Amino acid sequence: MPTTEFDMRAAGTWADERQTVTETICGFCGVGCALELHVQDDTIVKVTSPPDNPITHGNLCVKGRFGFQHVQNRPDPDAPAHRR
Repeated sequence: MPTTEFDMRAAGTWADERQTVTETICGFCGVGCALELHVQDDTIVKVTSPPDNPITHGNLCVKGRFGFQHVQNRPDPDAPAHRR
């Protein structure tokens, strides 16, 4: 289970009913894997791939599955004020 989901479930904040799913294509390499971004409260909380997808068969590489943290648009609280 991805850390985000595990931590959110442990904290009691995971809410399937509040999540939306957006379909997109992974841009990390040229394969073109289908992604489903699970979003809760304007934050990507999990990435999956459809099991019937002919390329991924529901499986993703580590970049496709966990690289969503790279695309989150959140300020870094440790960054200097001029870089936030």
